[in-house]
Amino acid sequence: MKNTPGRLAILIISLLFAYPSWAQYTPRSPHVADSSRKFNINDTTRKDTSRFRRNSVLRDLFADSAKLTTSDFQLQIEKTYLILNNVRNKSELGLPVKLLRSRLADTDSMLAVLKDNVLNNSAALNLRNLQVFKTLLINIQASCREDRQLLDSTEGKLVDLRNSMKTLVGDTVMRQMWRDSVLRAQFQPQLKGMRELFSGSTQKLRGSLAAINLLQTHVSSNSLTSSQLLDKVNTLLNTSTARIFGKEYNYLWEKDTTTLSSTARNSMGKAYDGERKALHYYFKDSGHKRLFLLLIGLLFFIWLYRNIRTLKRMNAMDNIGYLEFEYLPHNYIVAAFIMMFAVAPLFDLHAPSVYIESMQFLMLVILTIICWKKWPRRLFLYWIVMVVLYICFSFTHHMADPGLGQRTWLILLNILSVVFGMLFLSQIQQNLPMRGFLKFVINLHNILNLVSVICNMAGRVSLAQILGSAAIFAFTQAIGLAVFSKICMEAILQQIVASRLRRNVQTRLNYLPLLSGFRRPILFLTVVLWLIVFTTNLNIYTSVLDALSVFLTTPRTIGSAAFTLGGVLLFFFIIWLAHLLQKYVGFFFGDTGGGEDDEMHNKGQRSRLLIARLILLCVGYLLAVAASGVPVDKITIVLGALGVGIGLGLQNIVNNFVSGIILIFDRPLQIGDVVEIGDKQGRVREIGLRSSTLMTSDGAEVIIPNGDVLSQQITNWTLSNTQQRIQLNLSVTGNNDMEVVTNTVKKAILASGFVYENREPSVLFTKVRDNGFDLTVYFWCVDISKAGEAKSAINLLLYQHLKAQGIQMA
Repeated sequence: MKNTPGRLAILIISLLFAYPSWAQYTPRSPHVADSSRKFNINDTTRKDTSRFRRNSVLRDLFADSAKLTTSDFQLQIEKTYLILNNVRNKSELGLPVKLLRSRLADTDSMLAVLKDNVLNNSAALNLRNLQVFKTLLINIQASCREDRQLLDSTEGKLVDLRNSMKTLVGDTVMRQMWRDSVLRAQFQPQLKGMRELFSGSTQKLRGSLAAINLLQTHVSSNSLTSSQLLDKVNTLLNTSTARIFGKEYNYLWEKDTTTLSSTARNSMGKAYDGERKALHYYFKDSGHKRLFLLLIGLLFFIWLYRNIRTLKRMNAMDNIGYLEFEYLPHNYIVAAFIMMFAVAPLFDLHAPSVYIESMQFLMLVILTIICWKKWPRRLFLYWIVMVVLYICFSFTHHMADPGLGQRTWLILLNILSVVFGMLFLSQIQQNLPMRGFLKFVINLHNILNLVSVICNMAGRVSLAQILGSAAIFAFTQAIGLAVFSKICMEAILQQIVASRLRRNVQTRLNYLPLLSGFRRPILFLTVVLWLIVFTTNLNIYTSVLDALSVFLTTPRTIGSAAFTLGGVLLFFFIIWLAHLLQKYVGFFFGDTGGGEDDEMHNKGQRSRLLIARLILLCVGYLLAVAASGVPVDKITIVLGALGVGIGLGLQNIVNNFVSGIILIFDRPLQIGDVVEIGDKQGRVREIGLRSSTLMTSDGAEVIIPNGDVLSQQITNWTLSNTQQRIQLNLSVTGNNDMEVVTNTVKKAILASGFVYENREPSVLFTKVRDNGFDLTVYFWCVDISKAGEAKSAINLLLYQHLKAQGIQMA
């Protein structure tokens, strides 16, 4: 054991050198610090420079990706610029708001005039003044509601812009850029421009919001003022209505003891001036309505001019005398003005009475021009007198203190109006349409004038003025509307004639059945227009309209179903209108309403019109259901009940309806086709939703349910063409040369003009005899509807041509 100490020393030294490596891989307690490992790592890193570079690159490569770069800041600056530019541009108040400011200025001045008259001068206001003021206040309230909607929507847009500015203020990227001095120095030009843009945009947005808020306050104030004045006017109307039925002045045979002071005269002059300003404001504020009315007149003029140009191009102006045109086609310019002035009340249901009277006066001027050469001299003279009386009655509204002379003058006007009204009535029998309506209006006119005379004599002068004016205005309006209805009927007839000429249909037109369908809706429109004007002149239009509106819009219930009478009437009106349009729309879009020839050559368009009519019906029914206000759940109940009804007993009706739709879209047959359906043969006259109509050669109209049409075999002779092969059997004698007989027969057939030229006739010899032949001849007739004429003409030509060759037909 000599070497034992040396071996021990060597073992200890080996352990000392091996310890660091062993310690590196020995598990350590989390609570014990490994100082030796720390020392070794730092020491190694310090000595190994290549490893240091490699670790640095790796650290840069795998650094935090959320750290913002220069491009990120630049992109955020661009986004901020876009938002600020959008705020600056859209915060500018538009043209509607600027126009609203000028309109509010006019409204303020008008409300000041109305307030002064209604609150301080109410004793001088008559029924006419109050009606004008009420109409104007209603229009001002409606205008205030529209202005408030405009301002609220503009405010909503500005608030959205302000909210987008708030998001910029709280943006963390921009805040970091402002806090970092290095970034501020790097983006200094952009940040400077952004600061200026932010300041300008904020200032403009703040100013626009403040202006909108002021305008909202202004509109609210005007709305409140107009509402208060309207309540006051309604109160004055109630008292004024009761007053005009009372005794205002002494009886006509009594001495007039009332005198009007200068103060009272000034008050009436002030009321008249207020009415004049109110009308000026109304005409200025409702210019767009008159522009729309002008557009209606222009479209009517273009429609008339287009048809008249067609008549002139076809040289048909001298061939339409049998249609009994009276005002068209020569007076189409004046007719357009009559149309425009006649329908004016429909485009402004809350117009003041003076506006209605002015439109009526313009219509009377145009009517006098167009009737100068159309009416007999005596009838035109009576009309001139009635127009003069109309002008005279217009001035009776402004009698401040009617004395004996003025009251006597009013009675004289009433008497003259009755006399010439009766004379006019005696002359209209053959010169004006709608004679039943005119007779009723003229009799009403006479009765109102007689009542006006009685009221005048009894001291009810205001009531006498109203009745006399309403009578003459109703008379002249009725005459104008009668001429208007005649012009409408002639315009429709002119459209039908022009459409026939465009399709080269030269047959004579039976126009009376066609116009009978249009007469009823035109009469309805005429009566509505007359009632609007008549009630306006009686100063009861607004009250009647309000009462009718309440009556029609009041909810009513039957069981659990709620409805309004207005919804029910609208439902049936839309359905009636849809049926009317689908029946007559073809006349306005190319259907000529012609006979069999037109049906034959215009099958494609008539089929397209069938589809258009079906669409009109479907859209009409959908709109009617939507306009009626019936809830959808109630409709599903009705449809469920309808489904049960179909399952029980309506199979045939539904079958015919669906078959009609299939016939319209699949088109195995079209209007004008010559068909054989079962044992029925004829021309298709009509294809409806339930049944189709065949016109037989004997003139009978056979109505076949659409289900039966589709369930039977259909032979359509004209589906793709109108040709038909015709067979003739002949016996000829006197010549045995087959070639001569064949050429003679073919020449005779081709000379008829009924043969399709691309198909040569065929001549077959069925029997040969000693002195002749029996022949069967086939040829193609170009039009199946002329097959009978073709046979007749060819038989005659065969006889003539064969006789010229010495051949006899047996």
